[in-house]
Amino acid sequence: MEKEKTHEVVQVIDAPVSEVWAIISAFGSERLWFPGVIKSSLDGFGIGAVRTLTFDSGTVVHERLEVADPETHTIRYLILDGVPNTTNPRGTLRLTGIEGDKTEFSWTGSSDWTDPSFKPVLAGILDEMFKGCMDAVAQKLT
Repeated sequence: MEKEKTHEVVQVIDAPVSEVWAIISAFGSERLWFPGVIKSSLDGFGIGAVRTLTFDSGTVVHERLEVADPETHTIRYLILDGVPNTTNPRGTLRLTGIEGDKTEFSWTGSSDWTDPSFKPVLAGILDEMFKGCMDAVAQKLT
């Protein structure tokens, strides 16, 4: 089944790709930079590892690492629980170096299926979350 793009946020960060990659590729360390995450842990290592994120709201989410490619600076994970009205929701983070030692940071949410009536709600949630995370990474690097 082909994946549907739910929402994408793209932002330029004033730091080299290598510095941004050092933060986002540390799968399981989100407590250090992801807004609202009060606890993060990792079961396993590398592809197939499952991270557990606990948010300040009490929500707990489990995500399995599917891709961690240092050459293309891409991370992709499957959300195992916590997203209603979707089938196999995923997140993809991709970094691209641009002129002036800056990084284009793209974060995309997708799924095999999303209830059409839920798409606008989910897009709003993802927009706020992705932008908040990108801003947090940028602040760590300034």
